[in-house]
Order: sequence, then C-alpha cells, then structure tokens
Amino acid sequence: MATDVWEFYEQYAEEDRSSLNERDRQVLAICDFRQEVNSGGFDSYFRYWGGDTALTAVAGLPRLLGAGWAELLGEAVALFGVPYALDSDDRAEKIGRDSLEAALGEFDQRFRKLEVSTGADARLAEAIGANRT
Repeated sequence: MATDVWEFYEQYAEEDRSSLNERDRQVLAICDFRQEVNSGGFDSYFRYWGGDTALTAVAGLPRLLGAGWAELLGEAVALFGVPYALDSDDRAEKIGRDSLEAALGEFDQRFRKLEVSTGADARLAEAIGANRT
C-alpha cells in the first residue's frame, strides 16, 4: 500500500523531526516548501516558518524531485546570502530591507509550472515508501 505524502506530512508537520532519517526530513522540508509556496508564494515561504527548512529541502530536491526544483529553490535561497538566515524574523527583515518582494514573486510562476508538470506527490510518496521497505 502506497504512503500518502500529505498524511505523512500531517503526522510530522508540527513535531520534532530530528529523530527521523535524512530522506524523511528532506521529504517533509519539501512538503513545507510546496505547502507554503502554494499558500502564499515565495515571499510568504521565506517570511514565515516554512523557510526554516529551506536548506534541507534544497539538499533533497535534486534526488527527490529533480534538478529544476533544486535550481528554483537554490536561486531563491541565494537571495538571502551566506550564511542563510534560519530565523524567519531575520529573513523577513532582509526581504523588506533589500526589497526582495518582486524578485521572490518571479519565482512563483516557475514554481507553478513545476507543480503541474512533475507529479511531485507521487514521487515523494515513492521516496517515503522506499524508506519503509
């Protein structure tokens, strides 16, 4: 029986993920990314808690959803400089201070194209299932 990626996500959305294996943490971080960008765009993702797991998502995207996804999020993360701010307040301040709203908005359309063309739910569910066997 296939694992539903969003049921898996709901199970761990507000839980401590540190005891999970790396692939499961990456799947959950990618779900954070997809959930938050679908809800409010890249601006919202980085301005609030969703962006806290961006580096974990970037690490898992090439293997789990493909290079296009990794490039997209990697480019967006790069706008925040090195080191990437893990605190949402710091990221929100940078968005306002550096006027990143327009740049982040440009990523939204690319994201939507990937969402409709990738079959992301099925690929993430397959990754979860592979960890269970």
